[in-house]
Amino acid sequence: MYNRASADIHGKPWDPKRKIIEWDGSKWTGYDVPDIAPTAKPELVQPFIMNQEGTARLWVRGLMKDGPFPTHYEPFESPVANLLAPKIRGNPSARVFKDDLEAFAEADEFPYVATSYRLTEHFHFWTKHALINAVLQPEFFVEISEELAREKGIERGGYVRVWSKRGSVKAKAVVTKRIKPLLINGKTVHVVGVPLHWGFIGQTKEGFGPNSLTPVVGDANTQTPEFKAFLVDIEPLNRPVA
Repeated sequence: MYNRASADIHGKPWDPKRKIIEWDGSKWTGYDVPDIAPTAKPELVQPFIMNQEGTARLWVRGLMKDGPFPTHYEPFESPVANLLAPKIRGNPSARVFKDDLEAFAEADEFPYVATSYRLTEHFHFWTKHALINAVLQPEFFVEISEELAREKGIERGGYVRVWSKRGSVKAKAVVTKRIKPLLINGKTVHVVGVPLHWGFIGQTKEGFGPNSLTPVVGDANTQTPEFKAFLVDIEPLNRPVA
């Protein structure tokens, strides 16, 4: 975000306790170098300097495929209907091939939402080759809430199987307060967190990753895969708790 956006039209910080830059009457001052000319008067310079009008764009015009106004679409695999358009699945402008469309799951068969993410201790797949990172985070795991663990009979440090309509992985279970059930339109939705960083070579223990579970969807504008929200099921495995 451009730091000019941290101040109002007159150059005063929106939150004085967390000031980034501020107009003192003749120049911009503060803790950061302004994204604009140091003496540019605030009433004449808008925050979004890469747009001609200087403001954020809600009207997508001809720049994006899913205009004329951006709107919310649920992921293609979602446990709830899109409240704005309940008969529409996913973004109608997204790139989806026929075989991939047929591999989408339904919530009655796969009731839990999974999300993939990265950890502080690793960088993508690279640092599994570094000993210090492997010591800090040595083993593939999934994160679940205490409520889901009780519901499924999963112990802290126990092993679980997580599977989608496309694949299956086995991992150690981290039961945490950090992930909590969601209440969406009156329905309780549990979340399974699946970090990214493990594989079958390197200093870390052999392990899986989330991409064998994820759907194949290309974002309508960037073709970025829809790997951050998909449906899974989870069950405990009969293996020793570590």
